[in-house]
Amino acid sequence: MSATAALPAVLDRIDADLDNSLNRLFELIRIPSISTDSAYKDSCRAAAEHVAKDLTGLGFDAIVRPTAGHPVVTAKTNGAANGGPRVLFYGHYDVQPVDPLDLWKTPHSNRRSKACQAAARSFTDAAPATTRASS
Repeated sequence: MSATAALPAVLDRIDADLDNSLNRLFELIRIPSISTDSAYKDSCRAAAEHVAKDLTGLGFDAIVRPTAGHPVVTAKTNGAANGGPRVLFYGHYDVQPVDPLDLWKTPHSNRRSKACQAAARSFTDAAPATTRASS
């Protein structure tokens, strides 16, 4: 199956699991993993453990690895076993400082951004229609 032929199936899967995926994302961003503030060292560790657990739930072999600073998460799966490609993603799971705190209307770790949800929905709503129209 070509990558182009597989794209509608991938987009359908995203659509079907969007609410669950957003819930997983918001669960992660509730962890105040502010890596630039040593007061949040334990939260940074908790965020790493959360990411590793989430990746394990998706079928990856994930582990939290110590470093001289905050821990990193590595994960792998044997994509070659089913003919799938291998892909490397790199991303930060820590967040930026939230100062000045008095400008926030709600605590930063309890946010569930309606704008983020709307953007995610509009992206996934638009992508399948565009893809299917060209198939």
